[in-house]
Amino acid sequence: MSIPMKNTEADINVAEKVAGVAADEIRSIVARYEALEAEKKYVAEQMKEVMAEAKGRGYDTKVLRKVIALRKRDQNDVAEEEAIFDLYKQAMGM
Repeated sequence: MSIPMKNTEADINVAEKVAGVAADEIRSIVARYEALEAEKKYVAEQMKEVMAEAKGRGYDTKVLRKVIALRKRDQNDVAEEEAIFDLYKQAMGM
């Protein structure tokens, strides 16, 4: 249930100003988001070029990506996972 609004000229002016401010804010948010999307696309292209260069120099990009992922992780978690992995390999006679 909505409260009925008066439709005086002052009420209409206030409503238009509020709608105008909201519209300006929405346009600003959308513009900022679109700018970030463009930056994201540019960065992704640059990352792809770096990996293409690495591949051209003979590096294994799959392994490089694993190294990058490992560097992002907590070193204690990585060490624990590697220890468990080694234990499992020993259990399998590897």
